[in-house]
Amino acid sequence: MDTYRRIFQWLKPYRRKLITCIVLLTLMTALRMVVPYITQAVVNDVLPNRNMPLLLKLCAALIGMTAVRSVMMYKRGMLIENVSQSVVYDLRTGLYGHMQELSYSFFDTHHIGEIMSRMTGDIEGVRVLIVNGVVGVIESSLMFVLSLVGMSLMSWRLTLIMVCFCPAIAVVAWRLHHHIRPAHIAVREQNAVLNTRTQENISGVRVVKAFAREEYEKQCFEKDNQLVLNNNLRVTRLWSTYFPLLDTIANLALPVLVVAGAAMVGRGMLDIGTLVGATGFVWMLIAPMRQVATFVNMTANGVVSSEKLIYYMDLGSQIKNPQEPQTPIKREGRVDFDHVTFKYGDKTVLHDIDLHVEPGQVVAVMGATGMGKTSLVTLLGRYYDVAGGSLLVDGVDVREQDMHCLRDGIGVVMQETFLFSETIFNNIRFGRPEATQAQVEAAARAAQAEEFIAQTPQGYDTVVGERGMGLSGGQKQRVALARAILYDPSILVLDDATSAVDMETEAEIQQALARVLKGRTTFIIAHRISSVRKADQIIMLQDGRIAERGTHRELLARNGVYAALYHDQTRDFESVRKAGDE
Repeated sequence: MDTYRRIFQWLKPYRRKLITCIVLLTLMTALRMVVPYITQAVVNDVLPNRNMPLLLKLCAALIGMTAVRSVMMYKRGMLIENVSQSVVYDLRTGLYGHMQELSYSFFDTHHIGEIMSRMTGDIEGVRVLIVNGVVGVIESSLMFVLSLVGMSLMSWRLTLIMVCFCPAIAVVAWRLHHHIRPAHIAVREQNAVLNTRTQENISGVRVVKAFAREEYEKQCFEKDNQLVLNNNLRVTRLWSTYFPLLDTIANLALPVLVVAGAAMVGRGMLDIGTLVGATGFVWMLIAPMRQVATFVNMTANGVVSSEKLIYYMDLGSQIKNPQEPQTPIKREGRVDFDHVTFKYGDKTVLHDIDLHVEPGQVVAVMGATGMGKTSLVTLLGRYYDVAGGSLLVDGVDVREQDMHCLRDGIGVVMQETFLFSETIFNNIRFGRPEATQAQVEAAARAAQAEEFIAQTPQGYDTVVGERGMGLSGGQKQRVALARAILYDPSILVLDDATSAVDMETEAEIQQALARVLKGRTTFIIAHRISSVRKADQIIMLQDGRIAERGTHRELLARNGVYAALYHDQTRDFESVRKAGDE
């Protein structure tokens, strides 16, 4: 019932149109109720007396009612389609907006293919439910009730015979609903799995081809697709089992009524005209009876789709804005990790991190893969919440700040570079859509991206492919770096931002960044010593803890983890140099 209440809430803004539609349905159905009475009059009054004027009047009435019903049918169709499409628009817009507010943890646990299935297939299921389910049930219910009323006015005995079929119809319909609902749930779930498989395969098609795993992927897809087929066939089997049964019960009504009516005529309890007119009502009663299976199937599918959407809509973000957010007096880039502990699920990723960064300082974070480097900087924008301790930005705990204002002061170049299927120009000014051409070019120049952009077919107006396809890894990183520079934040996070460029280009970027980073608090995650040696602080993470901290010279003098890493990297360079000399 909660699901039905939510569906009617979605319809509430369009209740006037829906009420108008129901009124039209009522009038259309009422006009159909006149037809059996006209048939009764023809048999009882026109034929015995050869009353041609009455026949012409009755025919004119039929033609007029048909014309009026056609106009009403057109208007009703337009109204209900308008309502259904408007609800779909609201759902799609609302769900998309809700997705923007969900935290990282939601996307860590939900596949993109599953989300797309909800945004497309399930929303379409709701539209079909409104057009054919809600309106269809109302129309059939009106027809059934009005037909019973009209028939009872003709003959209460024949009406009583027809009512006897209702319990059998209700029992079969209930059993169909009981079995077909789980079947539809299985269909929707497996469709989401198949969409996920398709999305991942297409996104990773280069990896698939690189490892010659096309046949394996085909087999996996075929297996998931087979499950979709089996689930759909299960729905079909249930439908094929129950629909003929309902159809048979409904169709039995006519011969039973004709036999009973003929017996009444023979006993003088009923005239032939009334029997013929009642037969017209029987056809109107049979139609809703036969459609019960269709409505049960359609409603079950639509309700299952609605439940999936409601689950997403009611899934609140784990990261919520404070009711009374506090704003720092000045955005200058001061950062204080006060004994911070962070957990990802049940796994503790960071332990007792105590780090204080003055405005304008450059802090390098280093360590082996999986030591928590990215997790550390991710906490700055409160994409996740700390499990212990506190993180202050500009003197105010990030949990007490407005998230949008907090993130507005933080620019990020992520480890996995993402570019939109847009022009290079629009990708660079994504964070500042009002930026001018000169500002975009200056940012590209600072990121050492200007030269390769000039070599593209249309320069800054060149459209890059999905996720930046068409550009090399280094080129994508430089565009992403330009995007962060143009954003002009008080805190800049460079998460392995130059890992895909050669050392010569990296040196040029470092020189250009020296001017950009001046006076700006910067966190640099890197694996190359050359990227961090000029940092004000270098943090070495090991098992989620700060193993060492200091400047380049201080850490070398300590002869610890950092020094070992430095000697490993310089030893490689020395080997290459000696090989070149030989």
